[in-house]
Amino acid sequence: MHASPVRLRVLGTSVSLLEPIRERAAADLGIELEYIIHDGTTAQRIAALEPEAFDIYDQWFHNVDLIWPTRSIQPIELARIERWDEVNALPKDGRLSAEAPRAPGGNPADRLYVQHNGELGANEASQISMLPTVHNADSFAYLLPRDQLEPLSWAALLDSANAGAIALQSDAAIGALDAVLAVQAAGLCAFDDPGNLTVEEIDELVEQLIRFKRAGHFQRFWATEAEAAELLTSGAANIASMWWQGFVRLRRAGVPVRMATPREGYRGWYGGLALSRCLEGRALDAAYEYLNWWLCGYAGAVMARNGAYMSNPASVRPFLSEAEWAYWYEGKPASEDLVDPYGERIVREGESHEGGGYERRMSRVIVWDSVMDEHNYLVRRWADLLKS
Repeated sequence: MHASPVRLRVLGTSVSLLEPIRERAAADLGIELEYIIHDGTTAQRIAALEPEAFDIYDQWFHNVDLIWPTRSIQPIELARIERWDEVNALPKDGRLSAEAPRAPGGNPADRLYVQHNGELGANEASQISMLPTVHNADSFAYLLPRDQLEPLSWAALLDSANAGAIALQSDAAIGALDAVLAVQAAGLCAFDDPGNLTVEEIDELVEQLIRFKRAGHFQRFWATEAEAAELLTSGAANIASMWWQGFVRLRRAGVPVRMATPREGYRGWYGGLALSRCLEGRALDAAYEYLNWWLCGYAGAVMARNGAYMSNPASVRPFLSEAEWAYWYEGKPASEDLVDPYGERIVREGESHEGGGYERRMSRVIVWDSVMDEHNYLVRRWADLLKS
């Protein structure tokens, strides 16, 4: 009698839980695969409090600061990760090269390895908290008249010329950082560590934003990339905090949107895969197979077409055309029209990747998405902003 196939439930967001990836992984691994998709805050809450509700957590590295203390995920044994040596230096050392700056905030390297005392840190060990996978350097999208100058600073999010047509991200751990970069670039505040604000700095930031909000400066605070895309598609906003996946969604819809290359640098994010503490036996074995499958290249190629990078780029290259690799990873002009994961054209021949290639863009990250020491206070004050 044949055993029934293993069924794995992957909890996360629409950023990386894409149907082409689910279908291919299920076929290659011979498993049943369910994607449980929520906004980032909801997925984070489930991961922290309901380990029995998922098998694999596919989310952002900075969230591990909230879910590791709840012991809802178990350490990942590096001995079972077949391509670990192929993973580049960014998640292991916090930067791609010794010349690149090591940005503050939720740097993945600082919470990668499980230390002897059970806490997380940067010292190399035999276990990790999450398997590093997709990542990117984000900024904001804009849809402006041709005769209007291209915004070159985060201060554009506070520019009175676009009052009433600005949208920001509603997640405190992400949206607040976009706001920090904007307020700082506009010369309204200065922060000692933009990735870890003090109580006083949080108050100053939020009060500045409440003043703008009450003056009608912000159109909306969005929770999902679909909301962000709709704001720009409908014309309700012409500048918005944006993830690259949302940008691809807009280009797929034919919206002539662009992503800014701020002179100050980017807000970086890093994604990974974690294992529920409830996993054991055949299901745990299958989960490790799924983690290893993510490093084999196919998933990374799909994510490249959706605007994101992979932790071991060399494995991705065979699954991309030369034109795709040159555009997404090398920053060269597209030698032909390029498509997204669903076969829809998003890049026209001759267009260049905003900000350049992989190494240039990821070396210009100035702050990582972060769970600050005063995260709970930030969340409360951010709520004050949203309801003001």
